[in-house]
Amino acid sequence: MTTDVTSIDPAPPIVDLVIAIHDARRPLAAAIASLRHQGLSLGTQLRVTVVCHNIPIDEIEALLSASDRDAVRLMSCNDGIPSPAGPFTAGLAAATGRYVSVMGSDDSLEPGALAAWVARAERYSFAAVIAPVRLPNGAIVRTPPRRPGRRAALDPVKDRLAYRTAPLGLVRRDVVTRLGLSFTPGVTTGEDHEFSLPLWFSGEPVGYAAGDPAYRVGSGVAPRVTETPRPADELVRAIELLIDQRWVRALPASSRHAIVVKLLRVHVFALAARSSIGAGWLTGEREHVAALVRDLIALAPTATDVLAIADRDLLDALLDVSTDSAELVRLAHRRRRFGTPATMLTRSPRHLLAREAPVRFMVASALV
Repeated sequence: MTTDVTSIDPAPPIVDLVIAIHDARRPLAAAIASLRHQGLSLGTQLRVTVVCHNIPIDEIEALLSASDRDAVRLMSCNDGIPSPAGPFTAGLAAATGRYVSVMGSDDSLEPGALAAWVARAERYSFAAVIAPVRLPNGAIVRTPPRRPGRRAALDPVKDRLAYRTAPLGLVRRDVVTRLGLSFTPGVTTGEDHEFSLPLWFSGEPVGYAAGDPAYRVGSGVAPRVTETPRPADELVRAIELLIDQRWVRALPASSRHAIVVKLLRVHVFALAARSSIGAGWLTGEREHVAALVRDLIALAPTATDVLAIADRDLLDALLDVSTDSAELVRLAHRRRRFGTPATMLTRSPRHLLAREAPVRFMVASALV
């Protein structure tokens, strides 16, 4: 049956888990099936809310078996924006459980994951538990590249938490409310920055579920909304909104440094290879990206010191709007040749062994 979000449950669950779905081709039944083996009673200890995003509820309900329809709550979110921000926000707003969790409709949880994460959160009084994430090929996603062996009392700077922006795992619902955590509305990518980063840098106790069952990323048959090629201006909007936040600017220099290094490495540099994937530069986009890079450097002037030589060369090219697209693509590919001197060394030897410099960063990533 379809349950209206306004219905009152007799008792709150331990975990409220929200699944966002925007395409009927998604393997939703498989996602729900994985939730029947979590060590929590589905429907009582674990409540699953499926948010039908810009798609009729009836169309999604038709995909479910009778037992699945009875086991989940269906909601509708019609915001017309191709981003999971809207449906995740709607689902979390309807939550009443002690913990909340989010999941893509392509994805699944390994057996016993939720029970293990809850046990870890309860044992250490964590505000959040960061889940290990496994790719379709079985490999573990190497984020966050925390200090070797570190599982509890993670430090946002020392354990490089900025590299895990997807809030996969568990978060205490009262912490979500108290910190005002939410996904950035109106953006089509990067919507999770304003949910996870304020949490990691809040001082709340955060743990990593090392050795526990993992969150599994699905291969999927339909494109994820966050993987669709988009204009550069659209791709950087979430970053612009983030660094304009008062709480970000009020962070200590070391925290701003950690965030900006991650934004440059993961998000800004990815823009440089656009021509090679058929997404060229539109009028004014190069100037827009160059301005963003200048703003990031102004927020954390030391961020450029720890970048590899190849990254610094690419950064210089992005700042020079006269650099042609072919050169940007060449430099973008060069920075991906990991293990070469240009990707391991910093311009100044003084920064070679800095926490965010390539040597320590790559070692930490390899040990995840």
